[in-house]
Formats: sequence, C-alpha cells, structure tokens
Amino acid sequence: MADPSQAKTIANYFIMSSPTGEVDEVVTDVKKLCDLDAGTIQGFLKDYNTERMTFGPDPEGNPCIVSAHGQVGDDLYLDPATGRVMRFHHGSRKFTEVTDQKQVLSPAVAEYRGAIEKCLEDYVSKNYKKGKVSFAVYGADSGAITIAISAANVNLSNFWTGGWRATYQVSSKQGEQDLTGDLRLNVHYFEDGNVQLHCSYPSTTKVPIGDSKAAAEAVVGAIKKGETAFQHSLEELYVAMHDDTFKQMRRFWPMNKQPFNWSPAAHKMTEQLSGGGS
Repeated sequence: MADPSQAKTIANYFIMSSPTGEVDEVVTDVKKLCDLDAGTIQGFLKDYNTERMTFGPDPEGNPCIVSAHGQVGDDLYLDPATGRVMRFHHGSRKFTEVTDQKQVLSPAVAEYRGAIEKCLEDYVSKNYKKGKVSFAVYGADSGAITIAISAANVNLSNFWTGGWRATYQVSSKQGEQDLTGDLRLNVHYFEDGNVQLHCSYPSTTKVPIGDSKAAAEAVVGAIKKGETAFQHSLEELYVAMHDDTFKQMRRFWPMNKQPFNWSPAAHKMTEQLSGGGS
C-alpha cells in the first residue's frame, strides 16, 4: 500500500489531469481511494483552477477568470477590468468576497490595457459561445500586457466536455513588438469508451505598437488570425483521425468474417468437444 506522501502525489496527479468540467467527479473518487483532509483537497483544487484558468461569477454574477497572471495571494485574484482583488472559493468556483486591495496602473499602461480589453470584448462576443467564455487583460507598470481567454463547454449527459485556454503577452512600449501566444485545448469523449484529445498551439507574431487604439486592433487582429489557423489545423486533424488513426484502432474481422466470441466458457466447450479437454 502506498505511503501517505505517495498517495498524496498520486491523488494530485489524478486531480490535475481532470478533464474540463469533471474535476468534482475525480475528487469524489480520489476521496474514496485516499485519506486526504479538506485542506489538502482545497490546495489541489486551487492549483487545478489556476492552471486551467477556471472562471466563476463575482459577487455581482459577472464571470471572472482565475489565473496565475492575476493571482495576488493564496486565494486572491485580480479582476483587471475593475482593478478589484477578490477572494475565490476553489470548491464552489465562485468569488465570495471583494477585498480592500486595488490595482492602480500607470496612465500610459492603463490606456493600452483598456483599449485592448475593449477590442477583445468585441472579438470574443462574435467568436465564442455566450456564457461559456471569460477573458481578462492584465497590465503591469513595466508595460507588459497579458491577455487570457478561457472557454469551457461541458455536456456530461451526452458524455463529452471541452476546454480552451489561451494566453498572449505583448509589451505596450512603442515600436514593433512580439506577441507571444500559448493556446491549449482539451476534449474528452466517454460514451462507450474513453477518448481524450490534448493539443497546444504556440505562436509568435510581430505587431506594431503606437497609438493605443491602432495597437489594440493589431493585437486582437493577430489573435484572430492565429486562432483561426489553429481551428483549421484542428479540422484537418479530425479528418486525419477519422480516416487513419481510428481506422487503425478498430479490431479487424477474423478470417471467418464472424465476430469473435470472448466468452471463456464457449472456448472451453469447443476444446472439450474437439478432444483437447482433459
């Protein structure tokens, strides 16, 4: 039997590997297998929610992202749209408290952050399902801008879930700058089987940073171009999987073209009738 530290490591692995929308079911099963206290489970969930950029409602009901880019304390996360710092409950996935802390950016960075946020809001509303996505645009006095987009589509009753999370970073300093992106997708389909797809799409694009409005349009335009290219590559992947990957995974017919009988009793009886039995 695994020692407590090993059991904790294994439990953490299972929870961190949970598909989008299924972590509660995994936690329930892990509790049956391992003797873990509530504090340990909460710690695992904090790491999971932060890494997966989970989003939940703030006290007013607006969706906000839980992200490492906005984490300012153990359970405290920044809402860059308002500058508020809020406490997040990782079990219920809700923001439960607005603290007295506040982020105040330098006017120059705040101008670029706000312009990108406004432009991104239009892009997200036109290209993502309403109610299944949240985004945040973080700024820092160093001039760094970080964009986070998180989407989740969960349909457990029909045996599938999907998660999409993307982060982009760019400097708001004048001149041509690198927009670096990291887009990750996970899909789980589990009706009469268990199939998961995990893929990532890193990218680097040059964008001109000048006037804040023009810079925002250039940044979001590059994001749209990259995400569209990723979508097209996924379509090609799905076709290849249907025509090649899944075909190779299928069981071939036996030589007699009849389904194989997997019952051990049936084969034992055949063996006895043919004189091979004892």
